[in-house]
Amino acid sequence: MKLSKEQKDVLAANLRNPWGSVKLLCDGYTVDLQVVQVKDLKFRVMTYVNGSFKGAWCSDSVPLPEHKFLRRVTRNLYSSMQTAEHIKAFGVRNAKKYFPQKAFTSYLPDWPSGKTALNHLCRVCESVQLAPDAKAPA
Repeated sequence: MKLSKEQKDVLAANLRNPWGSVKLLCDGYTVDLQVVQVKDLKFRVMTYVNGSFKGAWCSDSVPLPEHKFLRRVTRNLYSSMQTAEHIKAFGVRNAKKYFPQKAFTSYLPDWPSGKTALNHLCRVCESVQLAPDAKAPA
């Protein structure tokens, strides 16, 4: 069972307020979405799985079940400008040989808005519902 569009709209509206929070039950895990202040006048929606967040979840070295609740970020090791400089200096064949285009992946707990976090959870989880002990936002 997933959230309806009306439920997502109400929960997203609750996550627009500073320090707003939502407690969800997603595939047997309790997922808390809380709005926290990261800079002056800048707020982000943080994800807490079963009431906590561990820094080990950010790494892609070992697959963890908590990864599906977090924001996946993939970055290239070399920027396009660096790749162009390598090709210019060493040629295409040697540049690909000595500077292969590698990417690294990390999982981050923050989201720009509540709507993106809720849409992500509804997309990756089989079951998303309001936690039974959470009070419904007004």
